[in-house]
Amino acid sequence: MTGSDEFESWNPAIQRHLTRVKARKSDHTLKNRETTLRQWREFCEENGSEILEPDAELINDWLDKLILEGYTDKSTLNKAYDLSAVYRALANRGVIDETPFKSVDLTWLSNEPELDTHSEVRYLDIGEYESLLEACRNPRDELILRLLWETGVRVSEACNIRIEDIDRDNRQIEIQTSKQQRGKNQTRTVYYRYELARMFRKWLDEGDRRKYLSAGESEYLLLTKESPKMPPQRLGEIVHEVADRTNLQEVVFTDVRGQPQHRITPHTFRHSYAVHRTKNGMPIVYLQDLLGHSDIDVTRQYLKFRTDDIREAEKTYAPR
Repeated sequence: MTGSDEFESWNPAIQRHLTRVKARKSDHTLKNRETTLRQWREFCEENGSEILEPDAELINDWLDKLILEGYTDKSTLNKAYDLSAVYRALANRGVIDETPFKSVDLTWLSNEPELDTHSEVRYLDIGEYESLLEACRNPRDELILRLLWETGVRVSEACNIRIEDIDRDNRQIEIQTSKQQRGKNQTRTVYYRYELARMFRKWLDEGDRRKYLSAGESEYLLLTKESPKMPPQRLGEIVHEVADRTNLQEVVFTDVRGQPQHRITPHTFRHSYAVHRTKNGMPIVYLQDLLGHSDIDVTRQYLKFRTDDIREAEKTYAPR
């Protein structure tokens, strides 16, 4: 089977890619991927080029055209990510020799949002999160990203999750809260959706976790080849490694010790968890409990929004 009938207008190799996206990614990703491909195909046809004979210079011309037509830098960059994911998949399957994006510079599009030394506005939008998922090379890395995105847990809390802490019937996890204060709960419950449930099934039931030597002796969800419990430092390294394979990662400032501080870290996912739930209407008192904060003022510090989100909210809530 090369693809779905709904993709019959595409070359079989593209059909197969879109069918896989439909099966494994969100409807949002599929819609964006196919829209981008249609726009790119039209541009290729206008310039007498074949979509399976990609040319880096033609891609640059297309990106210029999008900007001149009024697309924002962010929208253009997201389309570049979508097209890059297609060519990366085709190259991995040997349909093309290599992805043309190796020769495409996207740094001129990656200035939004601006982040300075004092900014805490480091959350990911949904398209950026999905680009990070595309960059995962194994199930464990994808599991880590989905776990951080779906639950908003701290790094140390993620590493401390035991298999017995996961209630798969009710899609919830009992978390040993890492920052304790006298009189406060020592545990809290977080919840997750189908995408993470699917990863738990692959990881725990279908053999992915058993590929690690310490799996048989470990009670923990996350582990390494050397340790039955993943150290927090290693989890941070994995997030950085995945981010470095995208065009999303950047140094946002240098701290007082001269160390570069990056935009995408495990804590970025915690901020993203808070921001997106607030944008969807969750009361902050519920968010405080889910994040495990003893003081609601700490929760408020997570809710610093990008200018484009604030602008969109003003349009939504303005009187008609």
